[in-house]
Amino acid sequence: MLDPPTPHSGRGYALTKGTGAMIDSLKLATRRLGWRDIALAALFCAGSVAYIIGDIKNDAHKPSTAAAIFFPLIFVPLAWRRVAPLAAVGATLGLLLAHDAAFGEIVRCGIVLPLAMVLAFSAGAQLTGRASWIGLAGVLAIELTICLYDSSEGAPLAAMWFLIPIAVAVWGAGRLLRSRSALTRSLATRTEELREARDRRALLEVTADRSRVSAELDELLQRRLSELGALAEAGGQTSDPAAAAAALHEIETQSRQTLDQMRTVVGVLRDDASGLPPAPQPTLMHLEALLLQARGSESRLTVEGSPRALPAGVELSAYRIVEHLLDALEDAPVEVRVRFGDDALELAVSGSARRPDAAAIKRARERVQLHRGTLSASARGGRAEAVASLPMFAGA
Repeated sequence: MLDPPTPHSGRGYALTKGTGAMIDSLKLATRRLGWRDIALAALFCAGSVAYIIGDIKNDAHKPSTAAAIFFPLIFVPLAWRRVAPLAAVGATLGLLLAHDAAFGEIVRCGIVLPLAMVLAFSAGAQLTGRASWIGLAGVLAIELTICLYDSSEGAPLAAMWFLIPIAVAVWGAGRLLRSRSALTRSLATRTEELREARDRRALLEVTADRSRVSAELDELLQRRLSELGALAEAGGQTSDPAAAAAALHEIETQSRQTLDQMRTVVGVLRDDASGLPPAPQPTLMHLEALLLQARGSESRLTVEGSPRALPAGVELSAYRIVEHLLDALEDAPVEVRVRFGDDALELAVSGSARRPDAAAIKRARERVQLHRGTLSASARGGRAEAVASLPMFAGA
């Protein structure tokens, strides 16, 4: 073999200068280094010190003191393996070549080859396209350098046939990890976009319902006030007390009907966009069919108190509230409780849901607020429960 060059050889100067640009690119990413990156690089540097000390004691080619001092520098670029992997590979190769050129034949493979495997994985996991292939080529160049300077006599390249498949496999594992991570991020982004689109759609539905209710109320008020005005005018023109009393009674009756119709319009938010004749509005009597259709026969409906006829607006809103709360839960059997109190109708829906659907809860809350009621929702241990209370007088 060739005699190792002395520490004062000028062969390493040009190679060291050639790595200057790569070292400068590493400086730009210094602020993004994490403590794990620095810790791994420090661990390899410490291992290299222990390794070179062992070479000084046992290796036939005794490393010089200068070689031992500068050897840990080869492992410093490892700290940038994530933020600048290509530059880290290039800087490592440049420093290794400079060390080989300056200090000649020293056994370095025991610590440098594991370093090459780490860099191969980082090149596959952090880089894409052409840059990833260049990173792999740089790792193979590091292995080739080790084989040329550290292999035994007569077989300087024999180890490459063993090292190349390992480096490619490690690099491929990094590529696979990157692909799976990119897919996971894409799915998470898509899920978030769908959630935001769903929330926007729910908001638009609520806004459209409010606009429709406002138009219906305006039409109802104009028509009913005209009728009440006509009744009042007719009663005021008669001198018969009985006829006047009958007119006042009719005005009272019509006024109550008007109020009931107003509350019904406010409580009814039906979808008539299809243009088909509207079907009969669902009531509490239809809850059992709703549960059977939506969640199957394992769901349970419990009715407490004294069931009685309620105003149409309250009946419909109660049905819709239960419908919205079912949408907020997962597709599993649920429990629905309807309790007829003295002055309020209470609806309780519980089932499996680690995180109830906020949009469905919001739609149910809109319904409850139309009747000046209350709604509370909670989730614990993978199970959620929502309780709504509708005052009876809201639909009277």
